[in-house]
Amino acid sequence: MQDMRRPSRGEQPRTRRGTAVRTPPKGDTRDVAVTTVMSHPVLAVSASAFFADALHALVTHGLRHLAVVDDTGRCVGLLADRTVAAEWAARPMAFVRRAVASACDDRQPIVDRDATVATAARVMRRCATDAVIVVDPDRRPLGILTGGDVIALLAKPDREETQRPVRS
Repeated sequence: MQDMRRPSRGEQPRTRRGTAVRTPPKGDTRDVAVTTVMSHPVLAVSASAFFADALHALVTHGLRHLAVVDDTGRCVGLLADRTVAAEWAARPMAFVRRAVASACDDRQPIVDRDATVATAARVMRRCATDAVIVVDPDRRPLGILTGGDVIALLAKPDREETQRPVRS
């Protein structure tokens, strides 16, 4: 298991569950860069790790998703808690000896760090998942954008909304 920690640049991030989250800029939410709303760092597990190890990492860190990386640290996929649970239900005896790489298919929910939230949402839909791994040009995981992050961005009130007087 690898912890792909990267120092935050620029503004001070807020934290959510010990994960850095940046405050997004004002404007059209579809055009917001994923790097401004993604959670980082992302916890990564080796493609050769066993499902039991992935479950331990998810539970220990209170996460729902892990990046899956090859031996060089390049992202090869995303492992969700539901996938781990389904694997245990389908093959309980193989859970401790089956590699997580077997859950990574051709539909890789991975986006480049220059992607917009709209692009990431389309990838989530195409891959039928609720998260994408954000990678650098060398495909090293930088962060993760979840459906919850997108909802939080959309639900965030505009400055004008928060400055209006409340009528009673």
